[in-house]
Amino acid sequence: MSGLETAIRHALERSDRANSETRARIYQSARNALEAGLRKQDVHDPNVIAQQRHRLEAIIHAIEVEERAALKAASVAPAVRLDARLDDDGAASAALDDRVHMPPERAAGEAVGPVVDDGLAGVRPDRREANRAPEAAPFEPVAGKRGKKAAAVAALPKPRRRKRDRLLSFVMVVATLVAAIGTAAWWAQTSGLLKSAAERDTSVANPPSTVMSEDFDGGEGLRTLGAQSGFSGDWVEVFKPADAGKVTAGSRATADAVSDESGQRLRITSATAGADGNVRIEIPASVLGQISGKTSTVALSVRADAGKQTQFSVECDFSSLGDCGRHRFTVNEETSDMLFKVTFDRSLAPSAPGHMLINSDLAGTGNSLDLFAVRILPGQ
Repeated sequence: MSGLETAIRHALERSDRANSETRARIYQSARNALEAGLRKQDVHDPNVIAQQRHRLEAIIHAIEVEERAALKAASVAPAVRLDARLDDDGAASAALDDRVHMPPERAAGEAVGPVVDDGLAGVRPDRREANRAPEAAPFEPVAGKRGKKAAAVAALPKPRRRKRDRLLSFVMVVATLVAAIGTAAWWAQTSGLLKSAAERDTSVANPPSTVMSEDFDGGEGLRTLGAQSGFSGDWVEVFKPADAGKVTAGSRATADAVSDESGQRLRITSATAGADGNVRIEIPASVLGQISGKTSTVALSVRADAGKQTQFSVECDFSSLGDCGRHRFTVNEETSDMLFKVTFDRSLAPSAPGHMLINSDLAGTGNSLDLFAVRILPGQ
């Protein structure tokens, strides 16, 4: 990400960085570069993608704050300065930025001290004589060119920057509000806040919804077909409890056939979330040939122990076809059909059977999972 930050700063240095539209285009180019890099590196994990996007937005925000601060500092007019010059005799004249003048001559015995000028160029009332005019002419403490220079500087009006400062403040406030509104709109769009209730519905549609690799489903993510839909004749049943001979348990897992009033099922119990807690279920080579070069749907009919909830995982090892990633689901005591899609680009059908790996408890606490059936709907 430091490479993108360096690229953004170099692009700003070579462009009209005072123009907000130019900066916005540079930031958008950085976002496009990030997305292209993620695609090029074949990164599909939503958590990783969201983290990278967040880091880039933080860098863009920090750079934009620096740019705005620099623009604000550059917009303030520098203070008026007066250079010291030499008079005809070669002596340096003093800078008059404090506008301090000596008062007019006073009567003997009166204290004489400096008087701070208030912008009236040294005009002061003379109170020694009541009958004199209320204001006297300005006093020039230094004769010659230096005195003339002082009088000229004292007469300079103060720069009026109040109106311009107000305009700059207004522009900054508007720019900040626009940036805040834009950020809020982007967040609402990416977080799904503007989606309708139908778009946010996570129930299984027809065809079934897919579950991305490494995603927890949670309570709202349970995938069920329901009594009205059921499984059509196009589904291939690749495992049922009677096929216990196709099951191999890891060193820290058990797989027992159970039959009671709830029906036949395979009870899987994993004591660890690692590979030793996996149970391998054999998938015939003939079924792998039907899903080769297609996108197919896998369904597992499962439930947890009574009164409990468990998070389990499913992985694939389909011989020469490869794997299907790792899918994670949350299931409770109600029987549910958990579905996910698999895509295999290779058209060559494998000659050896594959396996499906199931771990009943990713928390490693030993929760059990009842497996009633495994079905696959081959793609077209």
